[in-house]
Amino acid sequence: MKINLCFTKQLVLQINYILKFKKIFILFLFFIIQGCTSGVEVAANLGKKYLIPKEKENIAAKPIYKIGNKYNVKGKFYFPKKNLSYNKTGIASWYGPKFHGKLTANGEIYNQYALTAAHKTLPLPSAVKVTNLQNNKSIVLRINDRGPFVNDRIIDLSSKAADILDLKRNGTGLVRVMILKEKSILLEKLAKKGSFPEIIDLPKAEVPKVNTPKITNVKIDGTKKRYKSIKKTIKYDLNNLKKEYKIYIKLASFSSAQNAKIMKEKVSYLEKVKIYKKLKMNKTIYQVKAGPFTSVEKVDELHSLLLQKGMQGAKIIIE
Repeated sequence: MKINLCFTKQLVLQINYILKFKKIFILFLFFIIQGCTSGVEVAANLGKKYLIPKEKENIAAKPIYKIGNKYNVKGKFYFPKKNLSYNKTGIASWYGPKFHGKLTANGEIYNQYALTAAHKTLPLPSAVKVTNLQNNKSIVLRINDRGPFVNDRIIDLSSKAADILDLKRNGTGLVRVMILKEKSILLEKLAKKGSFPEIIDLPKAEVPKVNTPKITNVKIDGTKKRYKSIKKTIKYDLNNLKKEYKIYIKLASFSSAQNAKIMKEKVSYLEKVKIYKKLKMNKTIYQVKAGPFTSVEKVDELHSLLLQKGMQGAKIIIE
């Protein structure tokens, strides 16, 4: 008790002394607090990258059906439009925690655990089937945001969708994106009435059962002149073997072979650059392409390098 009382008296005297020098006290206190809470501050800053700030927790969703006008991102123009025959192959990426809880381009709230995706030009919302061409896994997603605006990627998947397609480990992957006409039309009608259901909540269309033939050789009877009977054999591939895709970076197209050679020399720092002759509308076109590549990550890296060097016309193509 004596020790505590003594300590208390000393503390009171010290505080009285310090209060006479407020500025020194405040400065001293600041350094003490900073030292004691440095670990907390680091944790808080990390949290800001992944958690929704309190002032943004009550963001109100105001979703609308949206196609939109042309827009510009980083000097490149994009032209949104309704395209019910959209079917393209390219590189997909994904986005998650950093955008979770924020507004999408059409006024919905992004949920990284929902089956959604971002696309640069398709109507919001639209329904698409996305297939990972490297493992043949497929999923149906609802487009409700704009993007991605990195390199030449064609779709940004939600975190959940990336998990299902097994794309998250590498960050990117080779995919085919095909619009689903009936589901997209239904989503448009519902959205214009103020309803924005998730893709899994849409009514499922009844599909007739199809029996897979056990015999792969099918004979077809036909006729020729003088009614002679002919027979033709069709072979069905029942194994649905996985196709190998070749990835290129198309640098430019020219009508002049000389200009194509100049371009090839200009990008001599790239590997596997060749000039390809193609006949288009009775005219010879000379395409300068780098590839083929088998690694999606390699192509993504090279394309990023080309964009940094000002080659905005470089495009990733899959054959």
